[in-house]
Amino acid sequence: MAADPPPASPPAPPGFIHLLRAPFVNHVGPLLQREENPPGRMTLGLWVEQVHTNTMGFMHGGMIATVCDSAMARSTHGTLKRRTVTLRMAMEYFDPVKQGEWMEAHGRLVDHDEDVAHTECLIVIKGQTVARSTGVFRLLRKL
Repeated sequence: MAADPPPASPPAPPGFIHLLRAPFVNHVGPLLQREENPPGRMTLGLWVEQVHTNTMGFMHGGMIATVCDSAMARSTHGTLKRRTVTLRMAMEYFDPVKQGEWMEAHGRLVDHDEDVAHTECLIVIKGQTVARSTGVFRLLRKL
């Protein structure tokens, strides 16, 4: 007997679109992107579904880290027009994220030189910051 398919995600909030990205991110999403982002910034959004949760019903910390990593990398790409790989990333978790919530990841480019970029990401639920990440990214070839 086949399992029931997962329920469809709620529609994207106004100003967000679904873009296919890297295979892993497409697999764990769907991640939505704000249509318009200022230079050095990237906002991603996600409806937290059961597939994103741990055994307690909260969003898995690794999934939160994945969204932060993507938002920070995309914040550098939009400004510097260079691909990146993560060198170092740190996470701070302040409150759990519950299934059914709309989560936004606000990534920003803090500083960079020719080789590396320093970034930050805030995870926001209903206007409250529930997690924070910082990252250092290696800047690869220019596009």
